[in-house]
Amino acid sequence: MKNRKLLIYFVLIAGWTLLPVGMALAQAGGFTGSFSRMGFAPRGMAMGNALTAVHQEGSYAYYNPALAAVHGETVQLDFSSSAMRFDRQLHMVTGHFQLPPSAGISVSILNGRVGEIDGRTQSGYQTETFSTNEFQILSNFGIRFSDTFWGGIGIKFNLADYHEDVSSGTSVGVDAGFLKLAGSMSFGFTVQDLFASTQYDTSNLFGSNVGGSRSNDYPTRISFGASYIPSALPELLVSSDYEIQVLRSEVRRESTEQREGRPVTVVSREDVMTNTQIARIGARYLLHERVTLRAGIQGLDLNHDLSVQPTAGFSLHLPFDRFSPAIDYAFVREPSQLSTMHVFSIRLNI
Repeated sequence: MKNRKLLIYFVLIAGWTLLPVGMALAQAGGFTGSFSRMGFAPRGMAMGNALTAVHQEGSYAYYNPALAAVHGETVQLDFSSSAMRFDRQLHMVTGHFQLPPSAGISVSILNGRVGEIDGRTQSGYQTETFSTNEFQILSNFGIRFSDTFWGGIGIKFNLADYHEDVSSGTSVGVDAGFLKLAGSMSFGFTVQDLFASTQYDTSNLFGSNVGGSRSNDYPTRISFGASYIPSALPELLVSSDYEIQVLRSEVRRESTEQREGRPVTVVSREDVMTNTQIARIGARYLLHERVTLRAGIQGLDLNHDLSVQPTAGFSLHLPFDRFSPAIDYAFVREPSQLSTMHVFSIRLNI
């Protein structure tokens, strides 16, 4: 009876993805590197990206560098891609390697691309069709200080290619995280995208009078997470995350002053710091040895009007001993509420 009720509850959560929901998120999505904050692989995205304190899904150090310390007998490989609207693409690859006796390293690559962008002059005449490419390469090292306390640190390299006349933007960021295991519960803490700031020069595109060197900061993310497996129902795992994003931006203001009897335009720049708070919840249910169900909700912005972004997905564990392959899928309603995305992945254990 308990299993039946939980299955019904799971189906209800997944069903929310088919309903129109809330207002669009309009906070950190406009800041640089937004593709790298959409989540990683179907297993994480289907659980609402609430994986800061979840180590049972394998090593997803994207969510917490301490997860690179997950113990395993094989090399974990994940290859993910998404089907998105408006000529957008999102690809993810990760590999996890053991460093005996008590450490591990995880290497991941994210790629976000937008194609078929219609370029036009200020008068509206078409000039060209171009595309943008962004990459993030992550290297995370984790160590098990004890059986119940793990720690990790990560370095990420960001590369942004916006236009042939704009210099490629590069930056380096730092992540750090911890994981505490306490019986059927786990607790996680992370700080991500420290010091990350994309720099590029638009002088060749707009001219020296309008263009110039620019620096856009990544939002610094601070996350707290918890997960729980009921002892009476070990097939179920529930998780939750609370994230604070510190947003830094430069505001440009123009004013007119009288100098020596003539009006002069004065340009001033001011650094503005704000923050947004996001809650996430997720669940995983082992329906069968070959089938795992997942669902979640993310985007509960505590600073603005309630905006819900439901997610759902599943895993099919194929009956092959070699490589223990699994096919993962996630269905995600995007923050804009204008479209949805389908994320596919294959997991191999070599």
